[in-house]
Amino acid sequence: MEFRGKVLTDANVSSDGCLILVSTPIGNLDDLSPRVRDALTRVKQVVAEDTRVYKELMKLAGISLDSVSLHALHDHNQNDLAKPLEWLDQGLEVLLVSDAGSPLISDPAFPLVRTALAAGHRLDTLPGPSSVLVALELSGLPPHPFTFHGFMARESGKRKSFFDSTNSLAGTHIVFEAPHRILACVDDLCEMVAPETEIAIARELTKTFQTVHRFSAKDWPRIKDEVMVKGEFVLLFHHAHAQKSNGIDSEMIELAQKFLQKPTTKLSAKLIAKILDADARDIYTQLTKRD
Repeated sequence: MEFRGKVLTDANVSSDGCLILVSTPIGNLDDLSPRVRDALTRVKQVVAEDTRVYKELMKLAGISLDSVSLHALHDHNQNDLAKPLEWLDQGLEVLLVSDAGSPLISDPAFPLVRTALAAGHRLDTLPGPSSVLVALELSGLPPHPFTFHGFMARESGKRKSFFDSTNSLAGTHIVFEAPHRILACVDDLCEMVAPETEIAIARELTKTFQTVHRFSAKDWPRIKDEVMVKGEFVLLFHHAHAQKSNGIDSEMIELAQKFLQKPTTKLSAKLIAKILDADARDIYTQLTKRD
């Protein structure tokens, strides 16, 4: 989305329509604020990341779904914005509701926000809990500066390259990770950072079984068996000083090793794309192109 020279301030608003960002509890229903409860009760146009999760929240909060118009907005349809934009064009208030926490933090809401602003609609927010900030508060790590990186890559090589790249940036780094990958992810982290690097693993934040493990990278082998691999995880680590990365791109090395074991055109394309920082599909097309 490009704004084509627009300066986006409230003075640019040309519509009565208002997109309202709604932060929901990350695990404890008592964190549902009075302002959010009022909006969920009053506004009948709702864009939800997962309509099933939204309906369950409304049920638990005792809020009626009568007359509510719902539009799902998730990773697979985040550019399907016709319905919410239609509501905004009609001068209506539209709630943008996440499954948990802020709808802008690692959720697919951003394209709608940009498009709504570019179209001259108003933007408002009803703030609430954020797992990023809750984890930072509980980690015991220095809060300034901190950088949130979103969800980690699934591939070990990509994770190692990322962790290595953070060595040159002092401060606290925060990522999300899936429960079935959290142990492997921390393995990769501890391999790529200094032994004294401080780490925190926050699990099930604000819920009954909330747990935070705080340790140094060198102590991970001792801590590892204590981590229950269930629930939702936030991983944090702190670099006290900027350091030089080891200069090794783990993903590139992994691709090269696979290519040496079994050379294929597909692996060639991936390796060349990694070296040139290009699109592997374009490289593959060029390699397989017949004159």
